[in-house]
Amino acid sequence: MAEEVGLSPVHRIISTYSRALEALGLGVPPLFVEKWAVAVHQALSSRAREFHTHQHVLELVRDADAIETLAALYHDIVYVQVDLDVPTHYARLLAPLVARDGDSATGWRLLPHCGVDPTARDVLHVFGCTPGQVLTPFTGLNELASGLVAAKELEGVLTREQLLAVMACIEASIPFRDGEAVQLRDRLLALGLKPEEVAVMARRATRLSNNDVGNFADPDPARFLDNTWKLLPETNPSLHTPTTYTVKEYRVALMKMERFLSALPPERVFHTWGGEPSVAEHDRRIAAAARNINIAVRYMRCKLYSSTIIEALATESGGDGPLPYFLGAHDASGGTMKRLEQFLPEPVPTLAGTRDEVMRGLLQGGRTTSSSFDIAPSPVADFLYVALGEERVMQGFEESRALWSDEQTARAFLTQQPREPVEAVAAALAEMAPTRTVAINELLKLL
Repeated sequence: MAEEVGLSPVHRIISTYSRALEALGLGVPPLFVEKWAVAVHQALSSRAREFHTHQHVLELVRDADAIETLAALYHDIVYVQVDLDVPTHYARLLAPLVARDGDSATGWRLLPHCGVDPTARDVLHVFGCTPGQVLTPFTGLNELASGLVAAKELEGVLTREQLLAVMACIEASIPFRDGEAVQLRDRLLALGLKPEEVAVMARRATRLSNNDVGNFADPDPARFLDNTWKLLPETNPSLHTPTTYTVKEYRVALMKMERFLSALPPERVFHTWGGEPSVAEHDRRIAAAARNINIAVRYMRCKLYSSTIIEALATESGGDGPLPYFLGAHDASGGTMKRLEQFLPEPVPTLAGTRDEVMRGLLQGGRTTSSSFDIAPSPVADFLYVALGEERVMQGFEESRALWSDEQTARAFLTQQPREPVEAVAAALAEMAPTRTVAINELLKLL
């Protein structure tokens, strides 16, 4: 909004929170609004977050109604695998309701008090959960805990129907499921709500759910990849220290994202319910998601192949080590630093094959921005893509699986790969990592 130009995120969140309550006709004292909104801002400002931040929330509240706005503000405030715990300022509120489960590495148990407290009981019903159940970040823990925080803070301020409407939106933000709108509708009806009220709630929840994953329909694949890259450090703590994470740690992070995206049907990204959105808009989003997922998977496989070659060369020349030692570091101040691509020759096609212009643009020009742990371009992957063509790169990606699963040695993997490009990468690596030069030269004689 025009009046928010120049305001800091905390100002904008307080303003957004205040407008939502005013739109509902609630005369909440300003200092209460400030307290709640500041806590939301603090939760979203965790240093480990790169995607699920206040910026993501502020994008979600554009053109949203008051209920949807409150749901958007709260839907990501608990993110235990990123923040490594519940936010400190919500810990006391959640302590009677959820606790770490001693028998599970990532699970949290819903405590008996959830079945006694009327508000918590309603929240659990909306989410289809029961006291004693153990949830993980991958089975709705974060969304449920966020819903519990919102409901407990706003009970006595919102009506029960309004709280249930907010909970419906937060529940619908659990992504990548099938048929959730039908189940959500049935659970809301079981709470005694009128069918016409439930219809409005389900449509609103569907709208927030779709907006929450709206980047999947971005017409620019580089922007989609940019957001995807922001998720990597949130699920891979090793990437929080960009100067020390190893070649293998980087490859594992990429591998987990590739596995997720390659198994994700685009039909599970966006949903429709009761005319929200229109058929044409829903079809457009599904088609865009299919395109972006396809490009992202191919892009990640190109990067995984190049990373595996670096990893294999590192393994055979002395073992895994910090990725910046082999590839070079990124100077955030804009200065020039020694990087591996400076020692690579210009890529020349050595094999017949496809070289897609969009993919080449992403590898050469990069995503829209550099991330906190990685530069935007992918010079080694681009070198191999041009030299070998996409078909041979994808074959190399498949061959990499045996190395990842320890079914094949690094040397055997390297022997399978086209010799000239591997030699070029190895020579550049020898320049970057002088302690490995002798070992790399000896390795090349054996391949």
